[in-house]
Amino acid sequence: MKVLKIIAIAALGLVLALACAVGLFFATAGVDRPDGPASREVLARGPYQVKKLDTTFVDRSRPTQPNNDFAGSEERRLVASINYPTNPNARGVAREGRPANGFPLIVYSHGFMSNRSEGRYLARHFSRHGYFFVAADYPLTNFASPGGPRFDDVAHQPGDVRFLIDRLLRWNDDPAHEFFGTIDPERIGVMGLSLGGMTSTLAAFHPELRDDRIRAAVSIAGPSAMFTPAFFETAEVPFLMIAGDADAIVPYPENAASLPERAPASGLVTLRDGSHVGFADIARYTSRWSRHGDTLACGALMGAVTEDADLGDVPGLGGLDQGVARDQGGRLCDPLPSVRSMRPARQQMLTILAAFSFFESRFAEEAVDRKGAADYLATGLAAENDDVTVRLPGAHDGASRTAAIWTSPRGPAERRLPSARPHSGSPARLR
Repeated sequence: MKVLKIIAIAALGLVLALACAVGLFFATAGVDRPDGPASREVLARGPYQVKKLDTTFVDRSRPTQPNNDFAGSEERRLVASINYPTNPNARGVAREGRPANGFPLIVYSHGFMSNRSEGRYLARHFSRHGYFFVAADYPLTNFASPGGPRFDDVAHQPGDVRFLIDRLLRWNDDPAHEFFGTIDPERIGVMGLSLGGMTSTLAAFHPELRDDRIRAAVSIAGPSAMFTPAFFETAEVPFLMIAGDADAIVPYPENAASLPERAPASGLVTLRDGSHVGFADIARYTSRWSRHGDTLACGALMGAVTEDADLGDVPGLGGLDQGVARDQGGRLCDPLPSVRSMRPARQQMLTILAAFSFFESRFAEEAVDRKGAADYLATGLAAENDDVTVRLPGAHDGASRTAAIWTSPRGPAERRLPSARPHSGSPARLR
């Protein structure tokens, strides 16, 4: 399966680089600081402090498939980290300044052979600004997966996203739990990197696997070339792709540049000379002196991709009836990167600016703040950062449906299309 095998490069490159540079891991290497005043305001430290709860969720309704020497399991275990806003000296979730209906929730999905810590820089920023931010190690795509990571388990990860939302909202409804009444079920978003970006896209749009509670979605360098226009017509969910045009792992032309034509209600933020690996938190330590962040990854797995593989190798995603095409995604590391890629610290700063302004344009409590975030994303981000281009609905599609999807705040349920899939989100019958 060419497209999904491509994803393996990113995280493997991170692992190899980490093994060669353990001493760098504890170095001080934060994200860059922006020069423009509007960008500085978006990136400013939020009013909340952050606490983190590490826990393990067990879904006994769905099995984990056998994998090499791993016999499989009758359940799916999700080791998760929940970052949430708190006040100084508070024991739990922030009470002071809490919105009447609770805080928004973001479910973050990691890439292949990565883990839940991959998006730490995003988790910190979002939670400081009043978001619950949950990320879990997926059972068979994280680096420590039993039997070794296998990318075809991506078909089961939208169900994992659903389960995480279920559990958080169950706690939200439990008067005995510390999270009681702290999460707004009408403000739920998904976001992920690489295979996690694909997971988020599936959870938001797949006609059989999506979760209708999702109100907005962001894919960071996620594969999307296999998704046809029909795929994106199944749900009215505002969608943003953030990608680097020097990505050697998930080719930019096929997966990101073509997205606005396939999904007119989507937005695209392009980082000039942005790499694939540069979006991962650890890249600030492992790739900070590399000429191109993806070179090591390409060198590690060149020749490991079979030419006869396609999306048909992934049980559960379906085919054209579900809006999923086969054998789409471009060639791996062909050509190898020749430009000097953007520094990871800057790449991650720009990712925060794009992702946070997008979700704030949907989820900010006050209309004036939603408008301010939308205006910044539409004009301020690129105006203050000349290595960013932004393409939003309206610039390429004037349809009223597109405008309604993008401009309607919080994605109200009455604006959404009816679901075509059972609540279980099981991919078992989509062969």
